[in-house]
Amino acid sequence: MDDKQILDLFFARDERAIAETEAKYGGLCHKIAANVLSSREDCEECVSDIYLQLWNSIPPARPVLFISFICKVARNMALKKLEYNSAAKRCPDLLVSFSELEETLPDRSLSQFADDSELEFHINAF
Repeated sequence: MDDKQILDLFFARDERAIAETEAKYGGLCHKIAANVLSSREDCEECVSDIYLQLWNSIPPARPVLFISFICKVARNMALKKLEYNSAAKRCPDLLVSFSELEETLPDRSLSQFADDSELEFHINAF
């Protein structure tokens, strides 16, 4: 199926448009996502997001070169997923098990100073 027919399916809101796009450009979408993302699961999720973005954006837009439109959407979705994954709170390189940190964290229940006012008193007395 050529690009014009696939675009016509998108404009007709026919779900076969996604299947035809996947059959023709699925490998390209996977390759673009895999070049940006390191995880296979993230790559598969990104490809699904690409098809959703195509479904939502094509009826108002009619791309002249469908392949370049797909590449642009794929690159942008992969970069968004990479940005999401590398946010400060989600960086997998910084995850440490709390059980590993138990030895270094202070235990407030065993503290000889139950509250801050008592600690303040002792510091001022010193």
